Amino acid sequence: MTPTTRARLVATSMVAALTVSGHAAIVSFSDDFTGDSLDPAWIEQGAGGSFQANSDVYQITNVNGSGGTRLQRFIDGENGDLSANVTVTLAEFSNPSTGADFKWKFFGPDGFTEIVLNSFGDMRMFHNDSDGGGGNIQPNTNIGLTGAGDVIELDLLYNEGSDTLDVSYALNGGAVTSFYSGGGIDGPVGNLWTNFVQAEVFEFGAGDPVPTIQIEEWSMTAVPEPASSMLVLGCLGLLLRRRR
Repeated sequence: MTPTTRARLVATSMVAALTVSGHAAIVSFSDDFTGDSLDPAWIEQGAGGSFQANSDVYQITNVNGSGGTRLQRFIDGENGDLSANVTVTLAEFSNPSTGADFKWKFFGPDGFTEIVLNSFGDMRMFHNDSDGGGGNIQPNTNIGLTGAGDVIELDLLYNEGSDTLDVSYALNGGAVTSFYSGGGIDGPVGNLWTNFVQAEVFEFGAGDPVPTIQIEEWSMTAVPEPASSMLVLGCLGLLLRRRR
């Protein structure tokens, strides 16, 4: 092992230690759905979900006619600053309208939140807190689906210090557009993600066409505090200079 490699390993260990001991203690994951099989950390619920190894996606075709088909992952960690992202191809969704919802959902001890996109192109954000308050914190807003296999990327950022959410989206590789910025339904946001996360397709009827979506990437990442990040970078620089 070279001195430079050893120094980098030390710095990586420091990042992990600071992330666990600081506020950014959310357990991270990142999945691009490549490989021969689905990561066993995922839980499949419903009859319409399938891992597509040939196209590197997780596909949901909800043929049940009622209820939803979900992909779920349990999270084991503490609340903290985080960044979550999902990229989804709406393969058969809005052209023509399937009468379905795609839902990106987060659950924690302080309640849950979900971003809901319907097949007419309207998107909203719902929050339910542990005190029983619930409702849309962002009402239905039409985002302009083209109906031709749209690709939507959703980003959610949580800042624990200000207890606020920032949600944005990009459609078909276009500009990033702010969708929501602020607190929860009654002010506080709290811990909405350390129980489990879900992606769901909910079909209201049994008619044709049936909705089909493909999850291309999904990640949730702890965001280290700026002071911790600068400390690690400074220590890495010092170690490398000493090795020279």
